[in-house]
Amino acid sequence: MQLEAQIHDLTNNLKKGELQVSDIGELVPASVMLHDLDGLQPTGCSYMNNWGCERLGTSVNDINELGESYYERYFIKEESLSIFQGMTRYLVENDFSKQYTFFQRVKLFEEIDYIWFFTVCKLVKIKEQQQLTNKLVLLSSPITGIGNMIQRFNKMLNQDRYVHQHYIKFAKLTKREKEIITLLCEGKSSAEIAEMLFVSTNTIITHRKNITKKLGIKSFAELIKFAIAFDLAE
Repeated sequence: MQLEAQIHDLTNNLKKGELQVSDIGELVPASVMLHDLDGLQPTGCSYMNNWGCERLGTSVNDINELGESYYERYFIKEESLSIFQGMTRYLVENDFSKQYTFFQRVKLFEEIDYIWFFTVCKLVKIKEQQQLTNKLVLLSSPITGIGNMIQRFNKMLNQDRYVHQHYIKFAKLTKREKEIITLLCEGKSSAEIAEMLFVSTNTIITHRKNITKKLGIKSFAELIKFAIAFDLAE
């Protein structure tokens, strides 16, 4: 991703002393954070650019004062726990050539819904007072549309489960019964379907009773759900 390439170039400049962290914060349209390290353990946030502070409605001092509550206020607990585990593994490797990336939902200032962000973390050596100091830099950028994508993916998974659970019922339907289900979902009455298929209305009524029995449904809404799952209706 472009964000990963950006952080790679910027951290090289930090090491050379050609850029300060504040320069990065002004260059990229994303949240930039810098964490101090004690060995491999982050000890606090020493910098966050204006872009990030404004979107969280906070400051570096507020973040450090919140401590662990910072994660509860702005993030989802289960996601944070998983990210912490990945972050710990990354820090233990102590490989400055690698990056750690993740997706996470963030609660922005005065927003009701969480927003998806993509974050790149990287161990860096920053030239400070003529010596190199180990830091952890994080660049986070909002991902437009990922929430809808995940909702569609979950919907697809749920539909796949439904198809798997009801496939035997679908297999028991005759070709004519499937045809009638499609016409019913189009809003056709028994009389209209009978006319279209050149059979009696009583025949269609019998088919409908058989369909209801085979599918074990109790409402038209259930029939529509079944029909959509098995491509018998749009």
